[in-house]
Amino acid sequence: MSFRRRDADMALLDVHEICVRFGGLQALDEISFGVEERRITGLIGPNGAGKTTLFNVITGLHPPTSGRIVVDGEDLTLAKPHVRARKGIGRTFQRLETFGTLTARENVLVGAEMRRRWSRESFDVHALSDDLIDRVGLRSVADEKVDKLATGTARLVEVARALASKPRVLLLDEPSAGLNEAETAALGALLQDLASDGLGVLLVEHDMSFVMGACHHIQVLDFGRLIAEGTPAEIQANPEVRAAYLGSSEVEAADATVAVPEISIATRAASTNAEAVASAATTSDALALRGVRAAYGIIDVLHDVDLTLPPGHVFALLGPNGAGKSTTLRVACGLLRPTAGTVHVSGEDVTGKSADAMARGGVCLIPEGRGIFPNLTVTENLRMATYGGGSFRRVTERAFERFPVLAERQRQVAGTLSGGEQQMLAMARALATDPKVLLLDELSMGLAPRVVEELYEVVKRIAAERVSILVVEQFAHDVLGIADTAAIMLHGRVEYIGPPGDIGEALDRAYLGGVT
Repeated sequence: MSFRRRDADMALLDVHEICVRFGGLQALDEISFGVEERRITGLIGPNGAGKTTLFNVITGLHPPTSGRIVVDGEDLTLAKPHVRARKGIGRTFQRLETFGTLTARENVLVGAEMRRRWSRESFDVHALSDDLIDRVGLRSVADEKVDKLATGTARLVEVARALASKPRVLLLDEPSAGLNEAETAALGALLQDLASDGLGVLLVEHDMSFVMGACHHIQVLDFGRLIAEGTPAEIQANPEVRAAYLGSSEVEAADATVAVPEISIATRAASTNAEAVASAATTSDALALRGVRAAYGIIDVLHDVDLTLPPGHVFALLGPNGAGKSTTLRVACGLLRPTAGTVHVSGEDVTGKSADAMARGGVCLIPEGRGIFPNLTVTENLRMATYGGGSFRRVTERAFERFPVLAERQRQVAGTLSGGEQQMLAMARALATDPKVLLLDELSMGLAPRVVEELYEVVKRIAAERVSILVVEQFAHDVLGIADTAAIMLHGRVEYIGPPGDIGEALDRAYLGGVT
């Protein structure tokens, strides 16, 4: 299977000054770039950068506020999604969208039949399907139902089905999610092969090692703006990109001509530390995870995670999107049962206990997105914390002492508070339960740097009250100043544990290179 050639100086897909507003929120701000044939273009950025919104604009699932989408020289800005598909835009999704009760071959046949019906072309759909099955390496499982296949294999089925429509440009949303190293390498080789035949590929991906190894050119979004573009080496060395991923700390940019050294000693230290974690944990430890594995269905996410959290200790768990950080918190608080390993709280094995039992036992999670009741007032949100026992007066007194601004807003509906005030409310309500362990997921997300600094000062004071805190944070430098220990997680494994001041180089490699 091959793809039509075109003039080398023309972009196959032209994204021209795309803007998207959701009410008062500027989700995308004049985004412009091109995707050329025979090239893999990466689209990366932190959570909330606008990547999925842009994908939805390109494929017609969401209209832009302004700007144009041009494919192969034709303006498709007002075209419906099915028209764009027929004009050459193919797409896969972050969440698998295959027909689970059909075989791999039948899934690809669906795409081929759809192409033949609307195009009125004369071709053998079975021959095309067989060709694509061979090309993506599915011959051995072609007649197996997709819901019985491993995640990586099922993703290849989705890619083959998208190719059956004979696209000019293929948009891939997190195609390596759930894949092991061998499957990821095979996918990268496949994309390179497809690009060499003339296909243009736009890749959204959180696996930085995959992005840096597969892409010819990379675009970087942050808060809806295009902040950088260039080769993988140029992106890795760009200080604005580093700040977007790591936070606002003044970090010297790496020289693009000098490779950041491997942190081999740190990596070995991680495994040594992990062994110490597993063997030295005692009843004095507030929280200990030992050899924890976890999965979502057939997708393995955590692999032998070992962490120990002493009383009054702030432990920062860092890493790029998709590393497994939030899953670790879900296991620690009982929202997700591990497939192997154990969870201990104050020396007691609590593995498999429900989330409500864990909360009553002193483990409290503040999830990403805060988790407040937006239609209730501040006072009513705090009252919700008393249903498990405790004095409402004591809850409000302690909340307003820690967060004086909440006292001024106690009759205000929580959904109308600022983002920082909502985060304060979530923390105040959690602390009303007198937790032994506080789990914080992306405390800084969507907040101004000044507000983040204030919140982490509160975290520091809470730790001084002998509350143990495990904080997951993408913007690493925001939390390193108050952490006692920091760890880097990649691909579901803890790759480094050590003092916060010693992990700068490892962080750079982890976030923008996918390795430590």
